Amino acid sequence: MPKNYSPKEKAEILKQHFIGKKPVSAICDEYRIRPEVFRRWETAFFENGDLIFRQVPHDGMAYFHNYDFVLNWLSEAFRGQTLDVLGIRTGKIRRVCSYKPVEISVSAGIVDVIFEDAGGKGYHVEEQRDMSEDDLYRFGSQHLSVAREWKDNVTDIILVSGTPYTGRREIRTPSGKYAPTIVDLTERDGPRRFEEIREALNAGDTSALIELVFLPLYGSDERTEFVREVIQFEIDLYKRGKMPVLLVAATLIMANKEIDKPTFQKLWEEIKMLKIFEYAREMIEQEVKEEGRKEGRKEGRIEGEIKTYQDLSDKGLLSKDLAEQEIAKLREKLEKLDSMKEAA
Repeated sequence: MPKNYSPKEKAEILKQHFIGKKPVSAICDEYRIRPEVFRRWETAFFENGDLIFRQVPHDGMAYFHNYDFVLNWLSEAFRGQTLDVLGIRTGKIRRVCSYKPVEISVSAGIVDVIFEDAGGKGYHVEEQRDMSEDDLYRFGSQHLSVAREWKDNVTDIILVSGTPYTGRREIRTPSGKYAPTIVDLTERDGPRRFEEIREALNAGDTSALIELVFLPLYGSDERTEFVREVIQFEIDLYKRGKMPVLLVAATLIMANKEIDKPTFQKLWEEIKMLKIFEYAREMIEQEVKEEGRKEGRKEGRIEGEIKTYQDLSDKGLLSKDLAEQEIAKLREKLEKLDSMKEAA
């Protein structure tokens, strides 16, 4: 008899596919779940996707990100890489972990993690929008807690976004000195660097993909429009199979304090649609595989894909405009196949 799973267990099962990239078929077999049940869970997840952000009213943020999501992305993106993209010389990163001292409550900042390189050295990375000298003291008090865990073998790195930081860069007292590495991302020309990255990617150089995630923190006069342009470029890369959806979502999360809430929510809806596209493809694979084998022709498979997109649109799982775009592409394929047959 199938087991009744708790909400927490359902979330963990979904995470195996979202984060662990485990095939849906394997998950259904392991947990004795029917594919339609899994799809019902995923629908509920998308409909409540805004809960990935929580309220933090005491520091003026209207929305926040899911910390585990960011940590998972950072671990996946930086393992085996260095922090050169931030202008920091490090060894190759072997792991990324969170560090939240229980005695210090820090609600501001998008990044608050420890990167550990192959030599065991730690790099405590925080991001602060519109940094002030008060923030420097706050980071200084936290530094000693981090140093205790890493046996003093740790460097503080503060990523500054929003407005340029013009305050002091170290705290010096008769007892010692706190001098973190401050990377003022506002000094970087965001639009210019974006063009350079775009040209490199178009030429086949994918080494700058990770940097796209940090672009929203760079300097730009039209910040909201700039973030929107970066996200749309990434969505196009994803659709062409050149960028994982996780990277697109991470970019938007990094920008959550750089743009207004309505723009953020609109872009987030588009990203959720990308995930639905992935599931649509999975559904197509499952639902028309047998039909395609029996008929042994491409036309049957394409017709099955068209029907699936129509069904997704009818059920409200895919916007009508996006469904029509995909169906139009598929109908073009059918026309080309018919033309080839006539020519033969």
